[in-house]
Amino acid sequence: MVRWSKSVGFILAFYVVAMITPISASAYEVVAVENGGTVTGTVLVKGPVPELRRFKVEKTPEVCGEDDRLLAEIRARDGKLADVVVLIKQLDAGKPYPLEEVQGGPPEEAFHLQVEGGGSEYPGTTIKPKKCIFGPYTGVIAQEKMLRFRNQDPVKHSPHTYSSKGRVKKTLHNEDLPGDGSLDLMVKMEKAKVVKLECDQHEHMQNWFRTVDNPYYAFSGEDGTFSIDQIPPGTYTLIAWHPKFKREQKQEITVAANGTVSNIDFTFKVRVRKTE
Repeated sequence: MVRWSKSVGFILAFYVVAMITPISASAYEVVAVENGGTVTGTVLVKGPVPELRRFKVEKTPEVCGEDDRLLAEIRARDGKLADVVVLIKQLDAGKPYPLEEVQGGPPEEAFHLQVEGGGSEYPGTTIKPKKCIFGPYTGVIAQEKMLRFRNQDPVKHSPHTYSSKGRVKKTLHNEDLPGDGSLDLMVKMEKAKVVKLECDQHEHMQNWFRTVDNPYYAFSGEDGTFSIDQIPPGTYTLIAWHPKFKREQKQEITVAANGTVSNIDFTFKVRVRKTE
């Protein structure tokens, strides 16, 4: 008969627990950024920009509007592309996260609001639907963090979220958001880096969110420009992402102490579908 000592049993038990316990990625750390640098650039688009998608308002036109709703999936002007998420990959220490809010409304009213008050963990994304629009077409979210809905409309919305990887979409949530009400949804995905948001009440309400693992990100504006500051000196991978283009764009950048890396351009090409 084999006899096991207590010490051997303890070691074996520890080994088994270690084998079945997932190793978490290193957490982001807030540190004082001395001699931080800045990266600026422009996102360009080549090719014919698709026409706006048109949707008839079949529910609650008294709030959403009686005219057809228009959705700009690719928003560009003079070859400059808006709504692109630009982020720095694998940066594990630096400035704190901002508080991230997505303000809804028509294009002239919708915007991203970023204010101080975050810390070393992404604080979640607050989405404030207004006039049956969630907000700007793109946003950011982090793994195992909250999408917080704060409805400014007096009518119900039904946020339906999906994890999206390539052509594969998987439902994450399908809940009702009461008029003037609130709803908090935890984002948990296995491998996907993208969340698609739709409203099952109003088809034109569509948005996309890219996951981030540090606060070094920005959104390209109406003129296609972006800027990220307080970057610790070093060499990094800069990524540009837009949900309507198949591939991310990547560039390697080297940020010097107190330096500015400027004139970084990303170019996305619109693929024209052939008609028979």
